[in-house]
Amino acid sequence: MPTDGASLISMPEIAELAGVRRPVVTVWRRRYNGSFPQPVGGDASRPLFDARAILDWLADTGRVDRGAVEQDLRQHALWHLGSQLKRGDLTAFATALICLRGLADDEPLQAHGEWSRVLTDRARRVDPSDLFLRSEIEALPADAAWLVAAVDELVEAAWGCRPAFERLLATRTRLNVPALYRDAIVPELARLIAAVSGASERSAVGGTVRLADPWAGTGDLLAAVLAAVGEHGQPTISAATRTDYLSRLLRRRLSIWDLPPADIEVHTATALPATARWDVLVTLLPYRAQENRSRERQLGYLHHLATGLDQHQSATVVGPADLLTDQLPPAAAGIRSEILRTDVVEAMITLPRGLMPFRPGYQTALWVLRRDESGRGQGRVLLADISDQPLTATVVDELVGDVTTWRREGYHPAAHRRGLATPVRVADLVGEHGSFSRPREPELPEADTLRHSRVAGLLDLQTRLAEQDQRPRPAPIHANVAARDAEARTTVTIGTLIRQKHIKRLKGARIAAEHITRDGHHRIIGTAELSGQRPLGQRVIDRFLLAERYPNVRLTEPGDVIVTVTPTLTTYVDIDGFSIAEYPALALRVNSDRRRLTPRTLAALISTASHGRAPGALRTRRLDQMQIPTLEPDEVQALDELLAHLDERLRQAQEEIDILDTLRHTTITGIADGTLTITPNNL
Repeated sequence: MPTDGASLISMPEIAELAGVRRPVVTVWRRRYNGSFPQPVGGDASRPLFDARAILDWLADTGRVDRGAVEQDLRQHALWHLGSQLKRGDLTAFATALICLRGLADDEPLQAHGEWSRVLTDRARRVDPSDLFLRSEIEALPADAAWLVAAVDELVEAAWGCRPAFERLLATRTRLNVPALYRDAIVPELARLIAAVSGASERSAVGGTVRLADPWAGTGDLLAAVLAAVGEHGQPTISAATRTDYLSRLLRRRLSIWDLPPADIEVHTATALPATARWDVLVTLLPYRAQENRSRERQLGYLHHLATGLDQHQSATVVGPADLLTDQLPPAAAGIRSEILRTDVVEAMITLPRGLMPFRPGYQTALWVLRRDESGRGQGRVLLADISDQPLTATVVDELVGDVTTWRREGYHPAAHRRGLATPVRVADLVGEHGSFSRPREPELPEADTLRHSRVAGLLDLQTRLAEQDQRPRPAPIHANVAARDAEARTTVTIGTLIRQKHIKRLKGARIAAEHITRDGHHRIIGTAELSGQRPLGQRVIDRFLLAERYPNVRLTEPGDVIVTVTPTLTTYVDIDGFSIAEYPALALRVNSDRRRLTPRTLAALISTASHGRAPGALRTRRLDQMQIPTLEPDEVQALDELLAHLDERLRQAQEEIDILDTLRHTTITGIADGTLTITPNNL
């Protein structure tokens, strides 16, 4: 296999690397024909480019952060080279090499000289019984020096063997090996399961925790639990997978988490042996098509699990929502009711669709099985239904807080307000064949508080409305507009104004999603905020993180105009400043001499510019090509004053609309959940 293939990358991979859509790369090639790297391979239908040259161009033009995409570039090269291997071999070989390096004190694999003999000897020392990597290393092709070198580069780019291993599995959908991704779940669900399982609590108290997963697959749930436990515990693993290929992959994945081989027990079987001992069980029930699914068999497993659960064990199970929380036929509903009567079901959560990417229409639910340590939750179960909202990090944190403070030792339920879940009497559920999915109802202590707080809030809203009614009427607005001569106005392009230094353009920044929070110092304003899809100020970034990771980002100044042309032309005057315009949005800054333009007039004139896409056009008109009219200085001043008056009147009107919306929502919500009532006006 040619070694220079490691430097080649296709246009779809460039788009993925840069975080843009595939047509954008075509636009870059045409627009920046002089600087964009030329193809070095492939053909006209699928040109290939030098990956290093592409990375340099993207970084030099400010489209990516070089350090952030270095790991992705290594993986792109690895997938490209490995496309000629048999299905599944690339994953087996690459993970075996990463694991071998990790277990050998992170020494480089040294793909030179007698590399094959050196690696084979090392594999025999690390895995003498050939449980997880020796066969893979011995089966490496004679021309696999490129793979060894690529794995070394991948590990270096990821700053370690474990991050490299996990990143490789995170992109498993590109490997064309269904066994690796057909049962994969999104990271947020894995984190939720790990957090509510109780593994970290148990390891913090006892130091050791025995984990089990009877249908482990590639080990996503076990890896999430290991991440939650961290360095504070000493876990041991009992797991089962359906094939020897998955068993060996799982052993490699667990070994890279620094678990001794003696603490890893992986069986190639359809279930764990009866002798397996565990403290915490996490699992995803095997997927079965609904027409082939035996409800009684799956509920029988849950019944066996619940009745056999001792005081020191807990189990977290994810399965089909139509089995765990939806309506069931009488026979199956009877089995589910028997499980609930055991009083070990701590929580039942109906989850949204799409948490298994390979099966986007498959809806799941989660059960937490655990005996009541406190005795305060006898006869009740915690019920939550989040099927109507995405499973975001915020939702995960709120669910974890609801479950862990419900009936576990060390917490008192009344001291914690549950945001998404509601305790429900088991007696109210066992008589129902219907769905357990229901709107959240406030608990009794919370309901008492809500009754008073909502009434007080409604009185405050009515007072604010009365105060608005008593305000002096605002002065009439005199637009002072008049008919103008038929002589056409002269126009100027935004690009000309920039070149003449009447306005200055500030490029939009790319901020990684993991660096955006709700608690920070600088607002991030992008297309979502400009289009009204997300409120301003909801996304922010910490100023110290901004200085460390994005030293070249320019903050807006008060009065800068933030503009985007995609998906539609939208403008926003940043009155406060100190914000970040997020790409593809950018900021325009009017110079100190505001006789020709002011921020308000610039934003208003841009919003009227012709920006639609003509039939057959490939893209919308660029911002610097847009024409705006040239105004006289007195017109600029008068228009700016009018816009300021209009903005103030709009602000006052919006304030009243917001009060009315809140009044309406609070009243309807309180009546719906039983905390409020309403009486006729004549009483």
